[in-house]
Amino acid sequence: MRQRASSRGFTLLEVVLAVSLALVLMVAMLTFYRQVADVRTAVVEEAELIGAERAVMDLITKQLRGAFVFRFLGQGLDGAPQQVKFSTVTLPSRSVWLVQGVTETERIPPERDLQIVGYRVRYVEDEYGDLVAEGLEQTCQKILTPRVAEEAQEGEEGEIQTALLTPHIKFIRLQYWDGSAWLESWSGGDLPQVVEIVLGAEPLPEDIEDAFEYPYPTFRRVVFVPAAARGRSGPMIRGLGGMGPL
Repeated sequence: MRQRASSRGFTLLEVVLAVSLALVLMVAMLTFYRQVADVRTAVVEEAELIGAERAVMDLITKQLRGAFVFRFLGQGLDGAPQQVKFSTVTLPSRSVWLVQGVTETERIPPERDLQIVGYRVRYVEDEYGDLVAEGLEQTCQKILTPRVAEEAQEGEEGEIQTALLTPHIKFIRLQYWDGSAWLESWSGGDLPQVVEIVLGAEPLPEDIEDAFEYPYPTFRRVVFVPAAARGRSGPMIRGLGGMGPL
């Protein structure tokens, strides 16, 4: 009877083996779960990066194709390898065509079709005083002839508004085609025929000064500027010929 009773329980070796097997299975499951989570995070980050690059590239492309020469200010396109500013005309959104009722308290903000936009990488100081790339920044001036055109910080009032478009893009490089060669900068009151835009997710390394030696993967597009060499020299509105060229 004693032998039969003792044979019904588990020995210490069997308990140790069972616990060890359970721990191995738990470690394997946690490792698999971590790998799946890392893959999912990488896929989501890659999708967000591609979406941000496409959205920013489409926005800059649309505005470049609507670029024009504003003769009154002598404003065409001013560009460097890592920043650009130009006058553009854009179609207002659908909200400006809505008929607003008298009882509606929130007024629809006005939109203008003419504006001066710019793009560059925003740099901020970290806790050690070093400059760190925060993302791609857009500047927008919706009044083309203000008395004083001062750039305001994001959220502040000013003639030139700044906004961080996306933190996913921390590098921009531009080239300008004049009809015979690619130029690293553009200035004056005219427009280049073509603008090459290169975007990257990583900032330019500190030990590399030339933006054309960017070592990371890039997103590239070449944009044709329809209004190049066709700036307006006459009045923009009929009957205002006496005001001089716009």
